[in-house]
Amino acid sequence: MKVGDLVKYAPFPHEELHKSGMIGLVASEPYVDRGIGDMHLIDIIWVRDRGRYHPAGCVCQEFVDELEFASESR
Repeated sequence: MKVGDLVKYAPFPHEELHKSGMIGLVASEPYVDRGIGDMHLIDIIWVRDRGRYHPAGCVCQEFVDELEFASESR
């Protein structure tokens, strides 16, 4: 994934969010936060509220493995 790609949640482990059709814009290259192990994170700007502390338009850290492409930038 690269900056500018559109993504959505993968069916597992976010079946409900996947079915919601929520789309996000990739805002960073993948990176590793050593504080949580070797899981790759990426910054996403979601077009809808992601939850109480993540309103639409704010940058959210997401696990790369839990996302899939909605479309790729060129």
